[in-house]
Formats: sequence, C-alpha cells, structure tokens
Amino acid sequence: MTVISTAFAPLAQVVGEGIGHVSLPIVVVPHPLGDRDERVIEQRGVDIAAECARVLTTPVDVLAAEFEGKQFPLPRGVMPR
Repeated sequence: MTVISTAFAPLAQVVGEGIGHVSLPIVVVPHPLGDRDERVIEQRGVDIAAECARVLTTPVDVLAAEFEGKQFPLPRGVMPR
C-alpha cells in the first residue's frame, strides 16, 4: 500500500506497474493536504486513517480486483495548458 496525494497518484501507479505491482493499493489524499480550517484537516486525517485501515484489513484478492486497472487521473491544476 502507498499513501500519496492526488497530484502524484498516477506516477505511483506507473512506478508500481513498472516493478510488477499492477494492483498496488493506492490511498489517495487531497492535494494539497493543508487547509486553514483545523476541522477540515482533522477530518481529512480521520478519513485517511479509515481508508488505510480498510486497505490493511482487506483480503489481498479483493484488493487486487479493486486496484488492478484503476485509473488515477491527474488533477486539473497539474495538467499542462
């Protein structure tokens, strides 16, 4: 499992595939992670932790089916214009 921001998720997937992990579980977090509102930051932490716990406790075959071929498009803000 890898935890990475939306801006770098497509790269993580390509690198995972390049080393033979075609169904690498990728937990994607918002980019940028920071925010001025502490409640927003706290909720993001809760959500990320819950998703990590789900991935870590899900059977490997179920994760493989979920993540193999999953698309992680680049966010609009990082696309060249």
